[in-house]
Amino acid sequence: MNAVSRILATGLLASTVGLAEAIPTDLADLKQDDRNTTLFPKVAVGEYSDTGGSYVELTDANSDNDDFTAFLLFEFAGFSGQNAFGIYDMYNFDPNDASSTNILEIFSGSDSPTSDLTVGFDLDAGTVELGGTIANIGKYFGFYLERNGTRFYSDASLNSGGTDMALIYDVAGNQNQGLFGSDILVAFEDVIDGDMDFNDLVVGVSDVKMVPEPGTLALFSLGLLGLGLASRRNKT
Repeated sequence: MNAVSRILATGLLASTVGLAEAIPTDLADLKQDDRNTTLFPKVAVGEYSDTGGSYVELTDANSDNDDFTAFLLFEFAGFSGQNAFGIYDMYNFDPNDASSTNILEIFSGSDSPTSDLTVGFDLDAGTVELGGTIANIGKYFGFYLERNGTRFYSDASLNSGGTDMALIYDVAGNQNQGLFGSDILVAFEDVIDGDMDFNDLVVGVSDVKMVPEPGTLALFSLGLLGLGLASRRNKT
């Protein structure tokens, strides 16, 4: 889901009294199941927001030891013992291919907060490795939550009905806020048409940055074009 669509959805949910809480697009609004206790009390309102993005790019990509670390921070879910978390290639993954080699599980249902694992990359070979398991994933990838064979992806277009099941917050540069030095934070909902509190599985990831959404790039390009035209008019 792009940022504009998510803002509209948030407004709609917020106006539906008694049916749903607003989507926590502000990280300070991400709460426990009591709907009162914030997950990150040291994060100020407005400090970190959902990016509206779906994919990230590895930034630790200039040495023989390219990797990122994932931190399993919170799970407030009845299915926590069944939920798995992983990554998939941005360009070559087919969600309909049950034998796809472009996907890698990082945390299983038996893992619990605050576990952390480091995923290594061989960018020349286009592969990643974790615990001896190798997958064909490059430096651009998305995230998924899986339960009993059903996956929910950070790219809403891959989910049933295009449902947005993940929020991704850009938290780069954080210090002493309980974010474990993560650069982005992924927060999943694990039930279609659930409570949409996005606290069912929360994972921090280091050494990555957001990939701009196509719509954002288009708007940026239009903005540059407009500046160019305005500059040309001024010169003439």
